[in-house]
Amino acid sequence: MSGDASDHVAPAAHRTFAVRIGELIRRPDIGGMAVVVGVKIGMVLLNFTLITLAARLLDPEAFGHYSILYSAAGLLCIVAAAGQEPFVLRMWNEMTAAGNAAKLKGALYFTLLLSLSGTVIVAIGLYFWASALVDGQTAITCVIYMMIVSVLQICMHLVRTEIGVASGDGAGNAIVGSVPVLYLLACLFSGTRPDTAHLFLALAVGAGLALLLQLYLIRGRILHRFPDFQRIRAVADYRLWLPRSVRFWLATSLEATNQYIDVIIIGYLMDPVIAGAYFVTVRLANLFAAAADSVNLFGTRHLPGLYYRGEQRALNKMLDSLAWITLAFSAIGLIGILVGGYFALLLINEPYAAYFPELLVLCLGTAALGTTRPSVIMLLLAGHEGRYLQIMAVCVVVRIAGFFLFVPHFGVMGAVATTAAAFALQSIVLRTADKALTGFDSSMFRLLLRRA
Repeated sequence: MSGDASDHVAPAAHRTFAVRIGELIRRPDIGGMAVVVGVKIGMVLLNFTLITLAARLLDPEAFGHYSILYSAAGLLCIVAAAGQEPFVLRMWNEMTAAGNAAKLKGALYFTLLLSLSGTVIVAIGLYFWASALVDGQTAITCVIYMMIVSVLQICMHLVRTEIGVASGDGAGNAIVGSVPVLYLLACLFSGTRPDTAHLFLALAVGAGLALLLQLYLIRGRILHRFPDFQRIRAVADYRLWLPRSVRFWLATSLEATNQYIDVIIIGYLMDPVIAGAYFVTVRLANLFAAAADSVNLFGTRHLPGLYYRGEQRALNKMLDSLAWITLAFSAIGLIGILVGGYFALLLINEPYAAYFPELLVLCLGTAALGTTRPSVIMLLLAGHEGRYLQIMAVCVVVRIAGFFLFVPHFGVMGAVATTAAAFALQSIVLRTADKALTGFDSSMFRLLLRRA
């Protein structure tokens, strides 16, 4: 008798568990985050492959120069975009929610004009600086890559928010990274040494192909929403848009400086070989931060619509989900680096394994900063670009000053310790500003308030 009862209970319990799992998977926030995580895992694997192949196939000095130029291109492509990544994201959500096709068209024209102008100006400066560091061919291909990827970043922001992360960041970054990986694999199997100029050319080709795809997707989406978009007369509000773009430009430029300037400074204070080793350490820490980037991608996809539609309950629920996911990712990432970071450095190139302690310190700072990614999104959505700009400016100045003070005496460890301290300070100030100005605690620490 008891055996029969247990046979009936077990299937029932199994069905209940299966139903709960199914309901969890069907939740829009969980399903959407699963897509984002899948995209980021693919990007992590592709970037790791690219770094490993480049570090092993290029000689140490050439890899150091590649690291410096790649970091400079990453910084300047965002500077050249003139703040149009967050601007176009904000205008798209505002104008589509209002059904204002005329103003949306004006905003897109404004973005095109400003970003192209910024790209040309920045490209000239990059060419003269790079020419003093490497040969002319490498400088030219680096500039071409920077120009294309600057426009690509804006387009991927728009595709991400309107179509999805897989179509935007997923497809875009997959194409950009695949071409140089294929080039390096061809060099590996043919026994030829790759050239830095050709590596940047491969990056530029990948970025160009990705840009064509993003433009095609944007065109199709606009015509789907507004079938007569081509006949609509554009309406612009330059008095409002230009100051807003300037604030966005300053904020994104400072953010990019915070992300990329370290490798350039290390190259200046020490030498390209050490800069290459530091670049590997930073990129591995950034791979750990890919989990936090998933939160950022998912947040910029969903939070603007909820915020501008005034759906407070849904917004709070989404912020709770992001906080739990951030907590899980931070714990998993730190454990993963602690267990496998040394072997990852060893796989990239044996001499880099000596920088495992530096990697651990840097990851602690990266984890601290990752806890406040949604806070940044909320500050920008609520129109507090000025305060965010002030926070970023102070943190960037502190970090750069720390580099010049500590790197000459403590080398790479001085750089990562400075970075970790600056990131921790930045996360504290961002959370405080978010709570004071938006009324939300969008950081991971909102979970502590819930428990209290």
